[in-house]
Amino acid sequence: MAKRLDADVCSIYLIDSDMQHLTLRATQGLDSRSVRKVTLGFGEGLVGLAAQRGEAVATEHASQDPNFRYFPETGEERFESLLAAPLIVQGVTIGVLVIQTAEPRHFEPADVGLLQTCAQLLAPVVTNAQLLALAGDTEESRSASVSEIVEHGIMHGPSGARSEHNVELEGIPTSRGIAIGPVYRLETPLDLTNLDYSPSDDTEQETQDLREALAEARREIDGMREVVGARFGPEFEAVFHTQIQILEDHGFVSKLEQGVAEGGNALTTLRSVLDAYRRTFERIEDPYFRERGADVEDVGKRVMEKLLGVRHHIQPMEPGSVVVVDQVYPELFAKLEMDAVAGIVAEHGGETSHGAIFARTLEIPAITGVSGLQHEARTGEMAIVDGGSGKIYLSPDEMLLAEYGRAQREYASSVEHLDSMRERPGETTDGRRISLSGNVGLLNDLRLVEQHGGEGVGLFRTELLALAHRGFPSEAEQDQLYRRVIEMMGTRPVTIRTLDLGGDKGIPNIGLGDEENPQLGCRSIRLTLENRRVFLAQLRSILRASASRTVRLLFPMISGLDELREAQRAVADAKRQLSDRGADFDPDLPVGVMIEVPSAAICADALADECDFFSIGTNDLTQYTLAVDRGNERVAHLYSPLHPAVLTLIARSVDAAQRADIPISICGEMATNPLAVPLLVGLGINELSGTPSQIPLVKEIVRAVDSGEANRDARRALRASSVQEVHAIGAERLRAAGLLEHPDIGGWLQRIVEPILGKV
Repeated sequence: MAKRLDADVCSIYLIDSDMQHLTLRATQGLDSRSVRKVTLGFGEGLVGLAAQRGEAVATEHASQDPNFRYFPETGEERFESLLAAPLIVQGVTIGVLVIQTAEPRHFEPADVGLLQTCAQLLAPVVTNAQLLALAGDTEESRSASVSEIVEHGIMHGPSGARSEHNVELEGIPTSRGIAIGPVYRLETPLDLTNLDYSPSDDTEQETQDLREALAEARREIDGMREVVGARFGPEFEAVFHTQIQILEDHGFVSKLEQGVAEGGNALTTLRSVLDAYRRTFERIEDPYFRERGADVEDVGKRVMEKLLGVRHHIQPMEPGSVVVVDQVYPELFAKLEMDAVAGIVAEHGGETSHGAIFARTLEIPAITGVSGLQHEARTGEMAIVDGGSGKIYLSPDEMLLAEYGRAQREYASSVEHLDSMRERPGETTDGRRISLSGNVGLLNDLRLVEQHGGEGVGLFRTELLALAHRGFPSEAEQDQLYRRVIEMMGTRPVTIRTLDLGGDKGIPNIGLGDEENPQLGCRSIRLTLENRRVFLAQLRSILRASASRTVRLLFPMISGLDELREAQRAVADAKRQLSDRGADFDPDLPVGVMIEVPSAAICADALADECDFFSIGTNDLTQYTLAVDRGNERVAHLYSPLHPAVLTLIARSVDAAQRADIPISICGEMATNPLAVPLLVGLGINELSGTPSQIPLVKEIVRAVDSGEANRDARRALRASSVQEVHAIGAERLRAAGLLEHPDIGGWLQRIVEPILGKV
């Protein structure tokens, strides 16, 4: 670092267990005898100031700065200039990276940016090393350290024939779609507690075998990282970085080698070392950092597999298999031939796990959290996976197979037919143009936008990167992701939404804690405004991406003018910071507001005067308007975006946008609801953005309706007295447009319309 930045000193200060002081832990250039002896409080000196503020501090004449603090034991009186950048993990400062120069030096924006980038990359490495080091402490010391960590929140079935049929299990719907195929079970992972192992009689040979096993495990994880990176993008390779760091950690490796040297048994040593780590991580309540314990456990099993020569060979699977696993781990996608996988079902895990995100990216139907799955599912038996409902049927009878087979074929047929016409414009019968875009969150989703004929990205969900990494993504990671998105989309527009976390998209260590009602709590724009450093980092990344002049910026969950103005001030600050660094960006970047709470729709005229476009998020708008938690099965039947009250708020927002002459779009699930599409066209919406695979269906509906007739339907719907009446209006329009006789999607639309209007 010192050499790269032409500095005379580079030092690292790390936070103490009291979370209030920093100690010099490593240096090049200062007196080495001061390491672990120099301690300063947060806010004390220039280094402490950087820690307290959570942002870089630069000064050309350090000794003249009023915040300067002199430590004679370091010998730093020889150095004039100082640049310090905080190490931040999960929003908490854990240390400071510092460079100093003997000659007075004005640090350029590029110098500051480089040091900040290095600090971002170094912070998680330091945290993982600290967690690993805890296992080597005494029990008393370990307990005290873990208590501090938790308090401050920074680390904080048998085969065989089955006699019964249609065995129904239910879990968490994770990735939509229908899969029908034979059950394929992966081998049970190695159990280190019940393993027959005979060590070498030669202790030196046992040690050498262990070293070779460690090296082989390292190579295997490297290979998995490359495969996942190729399939999902380099930003997701970080999933494996922790495991690689464990295998390279001197403390972990030395404990293993020392144990083998003393006891002569690699298995016993592995058990002992892993038990120590496990006890440490089990004391950390925060799930993000508890997962690091699972990483250590997984590494231990992998090393033992290599030591035994075990390879857990993946048996050839039949095309169209339903993979049954304990949990959807990321390496699953590197091990399996994904072209043969029809669906994935897991006994444990949730919809925001790494594996669940990957499954959705690949459009593979998936269900997680299926209690009793491992006991019930039998290798080779047929299974039906309904990723939309979260239901799995084992050994289905002929009638159930026929029913789901028909639904699956109709869906595939409609997709194939409509994709073949993706170049046709979304245009009503009377010539009104409707733009059709995709909602995406991963790079592979962009391929689907292209495949299904999307005209751009109407909503890029930046929070998926945060969910994958279980924390706020770094600025460098976001730069890389947004740059690739823009490159892949070319000249087509991309609307990037700032982090929409909280509510039902909570992740550890983002400062939320346990909220009594998280949907009404600190989420979305409220959360990012509270975490200004994180917000500014994202805004800078989006602004840098806007140099292409194809980007729009979107704020989620704006409830009023004050929030919009505060967010706009943050944009102005980010622009000034980039201008100071000489970075290229679009100075006229369009900034939009999501209309997803009733107050935003009610004061839409005021908002429209101070932003460039509206995007209506109908999922939350419906939830907040009707006071219905759609995740609560007792009230889910009351959730309907076609409620007249929701339509009224949409109409109010459209009218305000038209008066201000700004664009307005729909980006919620409503945009792909067949009953809703004609009504939205009738209300004056000119852009619909939804799941990429649904774009062709929406286009077919748009091309079958007349905008004048749709407008009359919409006005009737606004005067309707019930949801059922609105459904009938939408269903009648689909029937009048002749869509029920459509050769590919008519049967599917009939199943929607007939319960409303009856059979024709």
